[in-house]
Amino acid sequence: MKETEVLIIGAGPTGLMMACQLALRGISFRIIDKTEDHTTQSRALVIHARSLEIFQQMGIAEEAMRQGKIAKAVNLIVNGKRYLRFELHNIGNNLTDFPFLLILEQSKTETILNNFLDRFNKNVERNIDLIEFSQDGKGVKAILQNKNGASETVQVSWLIGADGAHSIVRENLEIPFLGKTYNESLFVLDCEVNLNLPPDEMYLAFSKETFGALFPMTNGRCRVIGIVPKELEEKEIISFEDVNEKFPAQTRLNVKLLNPEWISKYHSHHRVVSAFRKGRCFLAGDAAHIHSPVGAQGMNTGLQDAYNLAWKLVLVIQNKAHENLLDTYQDERFEIARKLVKTTDRAFHVITSENRLSKFYLTRIIPFTLKLVSPIAQKIKFFGNLAFKTISEIGLHYRKSKLSEQDTSSFNKASPKPGDRVPYNPLRKSFTDGLTFHLVIFSRNNFSESVSEEINSIAHLYPGLVKINKIPISNDTENIYKQFGIKDRGLYLIRPDSYIAYRSKSLDTAKLKDYLKRILART
Repeated sequence: MKETEVLIIGAGPTGLMMACQLALRGISFRIIDKTEDHTTQSRALVIHARSLEIFQQMGIAEEAMRQGKIAKAVNLIVNGKRYLRFELHNIGNNLTDFPFLLILEQSKTETILNNFLDRFNKNVERNIDLIEFSQDGKGVKAILQNKNGASETVQVSWLIGADGAHSIVRENLEIPFLGKTYNESLFVLDCEVNLNLPPDEMYLAFSKETFGALFPMTNGRCRVIGIVPKELEEKEIISFEDVNEKFPAQTRLNVKLLNPEWISKYHSHHRVVSAFRKGRCFLAGDAAHIHSPVGAQGMNTGLQDAYNLAWKLVLVIQNKAHENLLDTYQDERFEIARKLVKTTDRAFHVITSENRLSKFYLTRIIPFTLKLVSPIAQKIKFFGNLAFKTISEIGLHYRKSKLSEQDTSSFNKASPKPGDRVPYNPLRKSFTDGLTFHLVIFSRNNFSESVSEEINSIAHLYPGLVKINKIPISNDTENIYKQFGIKDRGLYLIRPDSYIAYRSKSLDTAKLKDYLKRILART
């Protein structure tokens, strides 16, 4: 019986992110996958800003940028006519280091994450299946089997199910996967495209007959997505010839599809588990939630599931936090997944509806309205920021989490709240390293000796876990004081994942210490 702290089932982007975070923090683990190699297909295409911020902390954002392609614009085409063009390049300026959508095939994302693991002499164990497992209050016992039929029993402290929509972990735990499968089938095609429009932009095409989308990829290729025609629904496998014959005419696009590389037919789903955790077992990524491809949120949400869980699990394994910290994984990520499934479901229904009124609304009312308001929206920064925060996931928050707290201080409405991601500013990187809590102290006046000792004592109570960042007032920091809603003095506690845990307009640390005591364990 072999022992390790964590067993990760599934080596897609979610499982790999979990493995990378554990490797970064020196936690022993094994990651297995039943496939022979990571995917060579493009699959998920977009890396959003919040995921790129995580990559930046890991030191792999530059490599993702080098291999990827920034989306320049999205165009709306209705019945063959281009109604509007919406600029995407730098839409999120002054919100993040990555104010854009990055086109990067999943195959390349997985390669980058696998290469990160190589730095720590870690690798995915392939051609291995999880056969069964059981758990008690002390750990999990799992039976694994390789492709030759040889089995082994593994004893671990924790098990992570990142094994996709057909998760054996979820099935074994008997956790309901609530939702349904859409009636409509979609096709996904990677090929070359000849189009009488700029080739490096995104296109959403609506017509009375169907919906289609084109997304630029690297090496001159394009991702084409569309609804499978009704007369082809019975075919289990759809061919390039099927699509090439129907797609241009039905979308009314003057387009030629050439040199297909990969095509797949699939039914989209919208489902979410009733629980992300059961005992010592967790679910993440597609094992916990699946939804339509609207907004390209799926892979990014899975990456952030793993990131959210990893730092909490590491602190518990290291005996630096109480085990109830792990309950907040369910509290925080379930709500995110539930809202995501709900909103993408609504959008998918609007796009694919056969109802005449819906078609009229989609092909007449929406385009006409967007054509009127889009020029104004693109000029008014607020609308662009709102749209970018939503799709890039930097606007997601955990305000209702048990980890989000403040004293009775009154902050202005514009200041970041407990549960919000730390706002973008020149000093942000200095207190968002992904590994520790950062206590950010603001004071216009010099700190008295007693206050300094009181603040520094917190770092001594939790050595290596809480770092002190003092921000004195100056011309360079005046705007940061305003951004955080601080006039004279105050403090913010930043979680390892760059979200605000606690805030106060006082430097009295009594309530802060109570907060930390409930979460962290003194070593």
